[in-house]
Formats: sequence, structure tokens, C-alpha cells
Amino acid sequence: MRGLGIFAWGLAVAGPASAGPWAQAPGGWYAEAKITEEELEGVRGNRVELYGEYGVAPDWTVTAKSEAVAYEIGSQFDKEFWRATLRRQLVSHKGWAVGVEGGLVHGSSLAGVFGCDDWGAEARLSGGLSGLRGGRNFYVFADAVAIRHEDGCVRQRAEFGYGVDIWQNFFISQQLWIERGNETADSNKYETKLGYHFDWADLAVGYREEFAGEFDEHAVLLALILRR
Repeated sequence: MRGLGIFAWGLAVAGPASAGPWAQAPGGWYAEAKITEEELEGVRGNRVELYGEYGVAPDWTVTAKSEAVAYEIGSQFDKEFWRATLRRQLVSHKGWAVGVEGGLVHGSSLAGVFGCDDWGAEARLSGGLSGLRGGRNFYVFADAVAIRHEDGCVRQRAEFGYGVDIWQNFFISQQLWIERGNETADSNKYETKLGYHFDWADLAVGYREEFAGEFDEHAVLLALILRR
């Protein structure tokens, strides 16, 4: 059986996830690299995302993420985002988990000119369930996120996701983001991935689309996931 135990099945078995309440075991790590080819209001662009977690102590995990997107029409629409946080898993009981997370952010990954560009702080409350149902490993999670930047830009985001092993080494995962802010465009996005567990890594392809209605954005993606 793959994974680090019931508290981390969601991250290690049923596909990639870069959110949720689960902590890595001490010395354990998780890394994901994702590239996308996307289109914003008819303009093509490319995005690179790097995400990592490392277990520093029982129930304590540090995380880091960087994200950059560049469009054909010029650098005024390009975006960069950085985040570093510390996560604490508070509860682990019969597959259920609750965690909190906080740290520093810089910039925003929202496309185009709709974003917050300065330093800020992020706080996150997460809950999730992982385990084995019908012979298949699975996870589900929900996160509530608040972000405040030093220039007064404030954002709130809800994240929901699940993953499940569907057949042999194949898995599927889906995630939904709903984001609002006082200086940003409303953003609702969903992402679906289909992947395969190799012995050395997980590999997934997927599709992401914006559906809030304030701007048109969609993307195809390739994700590589490593862990120990």
C-alpha cells in the first residue's frame, strides 16, 4: 500500500493535492511541478507552478509555493506569486483531520491585471477525510483562506477538492476555488486531473477553467508529483 498512513492518504495515495489539513510525517516530503498552457480573453500564456511540503516535527509541516505566468502580449499582464507557510494538524481521528496554516505571501496568481502585488499574510483553516472505501483510496477536503496584503488589498478564498484511485494505478482528482476580494475580480475555477501512480512518481494531465463570468480563462496542464 502506498502512503504515509491514514492521516496522509489524501496526499500520498489518491493523487496530488496542494491543500488540506494533513501534515507530512517528520522527514517526509511532497513536491509537485505543474506547467500549463492557457488562454485569457483569447490571449495565450504559459504558467509554471512549484509546490513543496516538508515534515519538520510530528503534526508540523512547512510549505512553499511559487507561481509565474507570462502572456504573449507583454509583461504588463504577467503575474508572479510566492507563499511560505507553517501548517499544524490539530485533529486526526478515524480518517478525519483538521488543521490550521499561516504564513507570508507576495503577489497573486490571479490572471491579468486583477491581483494584489505586495507582501501580505495568509491564514487557512482546513478539514478533510481520507481512507479506503469500496477497496479504493480516497480523500476529500475543504479550506477557508483569508489573505491581507500590506497595501490594503484583502482576499477571501474557499477551496474544495477530492481524489480517488479509480482503477489499478489510475487516479482522478478535482478541485474548486472560489475567490473574492476588495480590489480583485471575482474568480471561480475548477480543475480536473487524470493521473497514474508510477513507482518513482505520479504523473497527471488535466484541464482548468474560470467560470465566474468576469473574465474568460481556460488551461490544459501537466503535473509531476514526487514524495517520500
